[in-house]
Amino acid sequence: MNEKKLYYAKYYTYEARKDMRWLHRTIELLHQHPERGRYESEEAGELFTNETIEVGRKLIKLMEIEKPQPKEISELYKLLKFYKGVRNSDWDDICKYVEKWHWVANIWDNFEGNIKLNLWNEVECQFYSIAKPLITEGKFIRQSSSIGNYGHVLLQIEPTIEDNNIEHNLQIVWQINDDEIIPFYYIYAIFEGIIDAIIEYFHQTNIALTSMKIIVYNGSHHEIDSREIDYRIAAIIAWRKALVNAKLVSL
Repeated sequence: MNEKKLYYAKYYTYEARKDMRWLHRTIELLHQHPERGRYESEEAGELFTNETIEVGRKLIKLMEIEKPQPKEISELYKLLKFYKGVRNSDWDDICKYVEKWHWVANIWDNFEGNIKLNLWNEVECQFYSIAKPLITEGKFIRQSSSIGNYGHVLLQIEPTIEDNNIEHNLQIVWQINDDEIIPFYYIYAIFEGIIDAIIEYFHQTNIALTSMKIIVYNGSHHEIDSREIDYRIAAIIAWRKALVNAKLVSL
């Protein structure tokens, strides 16, 4: 049992989940304005209005259950995550809610510093891994007279390709044991940022990166300016930088 508590767990209790006004309003707006089914910047883009309404209704059904099955939360998380950043802003907002619920319901209580996942079940794609280990750094730091931004992470990425035993899994590992370096409550944002970046790369290239261990081993934080979004962005930046010079091998 993880003794450290996630501050946002209180928003996912059965009582807290009864307040679904935001989600009902989102679905209502999608019915009234079907153009919300695409990003505002993509006027000619494909509409995903009905798909977004459908996942919104699925989420409502889960939120209405006092003790939903963790597997059902996980499956909804995987669906939303795979198309985050691809469909529309409402989809992304629903995904952000389910991401944290997934961590509360399925990960955090038994979290021992790593997660293993397969992002590519039932996805037709070409699998690749990296040829050799590499180090990458991501910084998202902006100074401001009011509220600044400060996210900073270092990742070590290692291939996990063994002879005749290729598993299409990704493992993300937390190796920071000092909250003075990066506080534990940013683990969620960094891990999810890494996953965002891997899926983003797939949608851009149709290359599914797998059979790798991604180790978060260092970084820093700012007591005032650091926020979850800063670490998510820093993790995405680190991943993008890694791929610039990485040699990929087909599996």
